[in-house]
Amino acid sequence: IEVNASVLWRGAECGLSSQMEGSTGNSPAAAPAAFRNRYWILRHGRSVPNERGLIVSSLENGTKPEFGLAPQGVEQARSAGESLRKELEEMGVPVDSVKIRYSPFSRTTETARVVAGVLGVPFEGPSCKATVELRERYFGPSYELLSHEKRYGQ
Repeated sequence: IEVNASVLWRGAECGLSSQMEGSTGNSPAAAPAAFRNRYWILRHGRSVPNERGLIVSSLENGTKPEFGLAPQGVEQARSAGESLRKELEEMGVPVDSVKIRYSPFSRTTETARVVAGVLGVPFEGPSCKATVELRERYFGPSYELLSHEKRYGQ
């Protein structure tokens, strides 16, 4: 799964990255414990528009169920959830500290739902929340629902 800001996990109080922990000299001092969070960013799994080669970037179309995950995307989300679960266990991060933020697009909502299920995080609870600010860029009506090939092949 590629990386972008479609699904976001936050594990509270997990420690800093090694670059920040080892900072000296002119580097900023280590952050207080309250700011020691870890963030994982995950792109949605393969979607129906990906399979069809369609550009779906408007909020109106992106939230339609028919533009959700393809079967391969569900499996990708499950696999990503398993990888995240293992990493959280290795780092000693309690699952109840995980917050999942995702765009309201169907493909990202479905990805977040699958990952939350793998982690055992209640999707309908306060730990999971759609955040419109995480939606992808809108390419405008001249691109919406057109084929990637037709639009970019010109």
